[in-house]
This record gives sequence, structure tokens and C-alpha cells, in this order.
Amino acid sequence: MTSKEATVVISSAGRRLYLIDWFREAFEALGIDGRVVVAENDATSSSASYGDVARHLPRYTDSDYGPELLRLADELDAKIFISLNDYELMHIHVNTGLAESLRRRGVLVPGVSPAWQTGCADKLQMARLLDSVGVPTPSTVAGGDEAGLAELTSRADEFVVKHRFGSGSSGLELVTGSHINQAVTKSLLSAPATGRAPTADDVVVQPKLPGVEHGVDIVASLRDRGSLTALLARRKIRMRSGETDKAVTVDRGPFMRASELIARAADLTGLIDVDMFLDAAGHVSVIDINPRFGGGYPFVHLAGANVPLYYLAQALDLDIDQGWSRYDSDVVSAKYESIRVTGPNPR
Repeated sequence: MTSKEATVVISSAGRRLYLIDWFREAFEALGIDGRVVVAENDATSSSASYGDVARHLPRYTDSDYGPELLRLADELDAKIFISLNDYELMHIHVNTGLAESLRRRGVLVPGVSPAWQTGCADKLQMARLLDSVGVPTPSTVAGGDEAGLAELTSRADEFVVKHRFGSGSSGLELVTGSHINQAVTKSLLSAPATGRAPTADDVVVQPKLPGVEHGVDIVASLRDRGSLTALLARRKIRMRSGETDKAVTVDRGPFMRASELIARAADLTGLIDVDMFLDAAGHVSVIDINPRFGGGYPFVHLAGANVPLYYLAQALDLDIDQGWSRYDSDVVSAKYESIRVTGPNPR
């Protein structure tokens, strides 16, 4: 072991136990005396007792969440804080100053600027942000925008209807132009709570894109905002519950220009998971951004990439070569089920 030490805090890890394992492996590869602290509000979640240290953290909506998070970071001398929950990320990056409070303590917090974090949670705003920096994205119209819908249906035959403020593929339905209003009404029945009665503007409509959907991890320096350091790409073969279930790694080349524009415009630090369509002519369109480790990262990790290794090297000012960003193409991987005991019998 070296004299270096590191504590990584992962909040809302949920079912992604593999990420905890990969940080442990990165500690070992670098000769670091490190630990993964898993912070959860549910002590019986799959990941809560899987880390080297388990800590209870109130829900992000709780008034005690902020003070407890900062207390945890100070007590454990955290080097990196990672959340895998979209709503928690909104809370720390936009609704409060928690992300910057952690950074002032020397904790690296991957993410995007507040404006882009807001856009990641609002698919209509995201389309406008992408368009403003020259990144191709499908025309996006709110479900209540009658003029916009009329213009959209004059140019396309098939459409995607989905939740404007949803996560994953929530509320998604593929329809023809004559069924858009019906699909919007149906999507509203399951729209995420916003503290008010849902309206048609809580749903967005886009033309169905030609081509094949890909997942692309855009990785930037954790210290130099907007500085692109790697691109990791896979073609989606099968989806399950809005998450990639099977994929094959592919060449990153077609996605480079859009990724450079996004990294710079979003003041990116660390990794974000981006959904892109690639058509037969090689044209790329961005349809969604998840500002965190997404469900597609495992496919490139198993093919050779190693973002946890890069994160630790950045946190501890260690020099490593670009091997962490290399992966083999044409590697097919698929997810599978597992289960573990997470608490005593409640009876």
C-alpha cells in the first residue's frame, strides 16, 4: 500500500453493487488504502450494507439531509461524493448550494452546471439547451402546445410521447399523429408529481428518429470543468424498465463532436450518460442526458474502460496513463438478476 488514502461516498447506489466493487478494485490497482462509504436512507436496500462503511442519510427532501451530508463528508474526510439518483442530484446542484459546499471542503463532486442539471430533469429545456450550442436533437414540443404540435405533425409520421420531467423512459409511447392527444392524456396519468395538478405541458412530443439508439458516457476532468478526457460508447440491443439490458461496445468516433460541445457547454466534471441516435448516414442526435453513472456504464467497463480508476487518480493527484479510457469494440454484455440478504426478519 502507498501512503495515499481515499474515501468515496456513494449515495443512492440502489441495485448498482457492481460500482462499489469496481471502486474497491481501483483502490487495489492503485495501491490505495481506500474505502467505499454507502449512504442510504433505507437500511435494507440492496447496497446499504454492501459498502465498507454503511451510513444512514436522510431523504434529500428532509431538512436534515444537508447538515447530515456535510457532517458525513467532514467526519470521513471524503474525497469524492457520487449520487446515482436524479432527484438527489437536482437537490444538491440546483435547489441548494450543497455541491459547492462539498467542493469547498475539498470533495470532488461530478456533475454539470445548475442550468444543465435543470435541463437534464426537463426534456423540453434540454432540447433548447442542446439546440443553442449546436448539438443535433429532435424537435421537442410540449403536449399542450397546439401550434407546435401542428407544425410537428406536418413534418413527420411517427412520434415519441413521454414525460417531460420523467426519468428513464417513463410515460413513453410510440404513436402516429392522429393518436398524439390520446397518448398525451394517457401519459399524464403516470406523470411524476410536481406539487401541482399535471397538465399537458408535463408531457413532451418528439418525432421518432431514424437509426439506432446508443449510450455514450462523456467523461471530463474532475478538476478542470468542461475538459473532455474520454468517450465510451455502446449500441443498445435490449432495454428493460427504461435501462439498457444488453449492449455491444462500438467505436466512439461518430459521437465525438456532439460530446465535445456538451462537455464544454455544461461545465462538465466527471461522467454523464447520454442517449444518442446514429442513423445510416452517420448523423447523430442527442435525446437524453443522465448527469451521473447510468445503467449503460457496465458495458464499457467490462470491455476494458475504468472510470473509477480515473476518479481516484484525479482525487489523489496520481498520474496514470490513458489505459483507463480504452475498451475493446464488439464486446456484447447482458445483465442478470441476483439477490442478497439485507436485513433481519421484520417479524
